[in-house]
Amino acid sequence: FKEPTNLPNPMLAITDASFGYRTEDGRETTILRQVNRSVQAGQRIGILGANGQGKSTLVKTIARDLRAISGEVTEGKGLNIGYFAQQELDVLRPQDTPLEHMVRLAKEAMASGRSNVPGREQELRNFLGTFNFGGEMVKQAVGTMSGGEKARLVLCMLVWQRPNLLLLDEPTNHLDLSTREALSVALNEFEGTVMLVSHDRALLRAVCDEFWLVSRGGIAPFDGDLDDYQRYLLDEAKRAREEASREQRAA
Repeated sequence: FKEPTNLPNPMLAITDASFGYRTEDGRETTILRQVNRSVQAGQRIGILGANGQGKSTLVKTIARDLRAISGEVTEGKGLNIGYFAQQELDVLRPQDTPLEHMVRLAKEAMASGRSNVPGREQELRNFLGTFNFGGEMVKQAVGTMSGGEKARLVLCMLVWQRPNLLLLDEPTNHLDLSTREALSVALNEFEGTVMLVSHDRALLRAVCDEFWLVSRGGIAPFDGDLDDYQRYLLDEAKRAREEASREQRAA
């Protein structure tokens, strides 16, 4: 990752916010309530929580893919988010090629004032080449690519944008071991802020120095380490089984 052009501090502040999503008929489903957190320049936050507790909802709201249902998410001046979605096709267009993705990204950066460097096609081709997109592959439809190739393309687009806040939602799901290790090294050298959702404990351990726990409709600091978190998950699973058993008996 290139050095960010600036580092606003705080990066963002979340005040009395409720997060969730709206269905097509306009109804709201709230998943997280009364969230009050701030994100500082240089923080490296691992986002923990059992499946379905709202980790991706939190990340999507910060990434501006979802709107907060209530409260405020205040961004620092000059915040530039690089977002890796759990489903790569949330940020990729299946019918477009890697080169078309990069050309569009360069045009959007120019239009928004985030860049004054026009993306010349040969420069974009060269940049794609550094992520192993060479030759005819730059003109291959993304929808025909493997999960690992799509993940590499998303990472290529992130690096090109020179973000100062990286939001990574399960970035290693389709990556091979050597690419995972390369990502871990790159994240450790990155000078901006990282917020990481991952089941890859080795990556969490290598990259993050603090953790947030998303649980039971809220977000709180998690003071333990990843071994404590493993015990917490086992306790939560046991509690859920006992609760289901009680409900069954009551029925």
